[in-house]
Amino acid sequence: MKADSLHMVKVFSSGGDVHYVLPHFQREYAWEKTEWQTLLTDIFSVYEIYDDEHPPEHFMGSLVVINDGTQAGTVPVFRLVDGQQRLTSISLILCALERLLDGSDTHASLRRKARRMLVNQDESGDLHYKLLPTLKYGDRASYCAIVTGKQPPEGVESKVPEAFAYLTAQLDNRIKSDDIDPNRLFNVLMTSLQVVFINLSQSERPYEIFESLNYKGKSLSQADLVRNYIAMKLPAERQEPVFTELWSPVEEMLLEKRNVGRSRLGELTAFLRHYFAYMSGVLINEEHVYSRFRDRGQTMSATEFENELTRIKRFARYYDRLLRPHHEQNAEVREQLTRLSVLESGTAYPFLLFLYDEWHQGQLGQDQFLASLRLVEAYMVRRFLNRDSTNYLNKMFPTLVKDLKEVDATDFAASLRQTLGTKNEPSDVRLRQSAETIDLYRGDKITRQKLALVLNTVNRHLSAGSGAYTVLSDDPTIEHVMPQTLTPTWKHDLGESWEQDYELLHTLGNLTLVTQDWNSMLSNDSYAVKRQKLAGHGLSLNQIYFGDQAPDFWNGQSIRNRAQWLMSKITEIWPQLADTAASWYEKPKAVVILDEVYPVYSWRDVLRRTAEVVVQWCGEKFEEMVIAKRPTYFTREPSSDAWHRLPNEWWVYVNLSADSIKEISAVIVEAAGIPEDEYDVVLW
Repeated sequence: MKADSLHMVKVFSSGGDVHYVLPHFQREYAWEKTEWQTLLTDIFSVYEIYDDEHPPEHFMGSLVVINDGTQAGTVPVFRLVDGQQRLTSISLILCALERLLDGSDTHASLRRKARRMLVNQDESGDLHYKLLPTLKYGDRASYCAIVTGKQPPEGVESKVPEAFAYLTAQLDNRIKSDDIDPNRLFNVLMTSLQVVFINLSQSERPYEIFESLNYKGKSLSQADLVRNYIAMKLPAERQEPVFTELWSPVEEMLLEKRNVGRSRLGELTAFLRHYFAYMSGVLINEEHVYSRFRDRGQTMSATEFENELTRIKRFARYYDRLLRPHHEQNAEVREQLTRLSVLESGTAYPFLLFLYDEWHQGQLGQDQFLASLRLVEAYMVRRFLNRDSTNYLNKMFPTLVKDLKEVDATDFAASLRQTLGTKNEPSDVRLRQSAETIDLYRGDKITRQKLALVLNTVNRHLSAGSGAYTVLSDDPTIEHVMPQTLTPTWKHDLGESWEQDYELLHTLGNLTLVTQDWNSMLSNDSYAVKRQKLAGHGLSLNQIYFGDQAPDFWNGQSIRNRAQWLMSKITEIWPQLADTAASWYEKPKAVVILDEVYPVYSWRDVLRRTAEVVVQWCGEKFEEMVIAKRPTYFTREPSSDAWHRLPNEWWVYVNLSADSIKEISAVIVEAAGIPEDEYDVVLW
């Protein structure tokens, strides 16, 4: 290893030939506005004190390279192990400076100097560029286009065009306002900015250095570390073919900068996490994805490791279709995957990967595959309608394969039905109870889409046998029959019990499906007007119920009646998977909140413990965050022993049914800002 302190002008070979290329394990250009601002702030700070005779020095960190000899006889070639973010950004500033001075005779000499820092003028092809970024996300294509004065290609995910646009705008403003002189700025870039230039020998292991480096900028993601380990594990002669044929296609298919659902994990990290969950039966923490990959790799020979990467590539295709169902060519499978995507079935991905592979490998026929997907849909819909926590599913789905004992390959779906039916599936009795009490509507788009799927499926079910069904021409919108804002007319029609009836606002029976135009048209109209309009609506869901047999009044009882009518259709479409009718009457065993397990002995205990934890979580904001959501369930002055005292001197009402306790507990957990998947009630 050889280390030297070099100014940027030397890094770019003082305008002579040099070529930096990124190795396979390097990630894409990842800097964003925060890093660009910091870089410019540093540069402009040096600019203010710059002296031609005694240029100030500003340390930019390190550039770690491997000397790969020369190409074309005289061009030194280096593999850039670390420092690409800084070197790419400085190069883009030079591009911006050159572009802004284009057409200026005054600065013709400066433009030529900047160009010599960007290209090897006598070379062609890749060697023409002093810096050659990675192919990932279109970085190379974007960068080369900018250097040659062209527009970056459309549709790329690269940050390079955004960086260039931002840096150009910042320099343009300062040059036009005479805040900076272009010649002085160029001198600052070339003679004040310096790096420690670390030159590794061919025998040293650059990927180990890459993994251990800590530098100013973006920290390495789990996907970055996995890529680095692949390079470390493979023999040198196998790196290029394996990356080209196996790993790069996976990275291009599952972009790490795109997030998966509410997890906010990058696609590649999320995929590896779910793949390992399928393989091991345990969903690991996202921070352990790389270590799990490394531990698996250490037990494999080079050949076995390549076979594993081949398998990962196959499963990555399945995952891509789970995320983007339109990539699936089979129309029936595509439709079912689309429905599962709406239902936010990410917790089921480990099991769905298994199903997909069984189908593609010919171990599961298409009919059985589709039937299995529909069973997963039924399970997810029933739990959604009961507002069950997703935390349980994170543990259940990875182990589901092992739980499918003595599976009959000719009727896999039957075995899956029975097994899923034992996995905390809400019974029909439980769903009928929940339909009258649980708030299903929320303001977020995801919940509205789930509700729309359920109601639209009911509409199709009601149209069965007619030969056709109405499809909404616009995005479906959830309409509240009793409006969210009660007018004096509505309060008068509801009578003295309007406040109690209003508590059913977001429950199933008060919700229906229309288009946005209809939603605006119905608005806060009286029930008589809404009934007439809904009876003439195109959907059977509305025509049938609000036609001649519609109730004369719309109140709490009307809402409960319609909830039961809808639930009768829902349980026909998504019937109970197994005989779990008794599950509703089972006692709770524990409450799990934020990975802490609290033993309980009754449903009242569930509410007591939940409220106590929420008090600790919210602190002084408990009243503002929680009590404001359900004020009738809290008091400072209890009137009976039906109230439970909390640590902050508030009391919570616990003399409630199991169904009500479940609903109230979910509400206060949500109000406290505790993620839904961090709360669960474990049954005996």
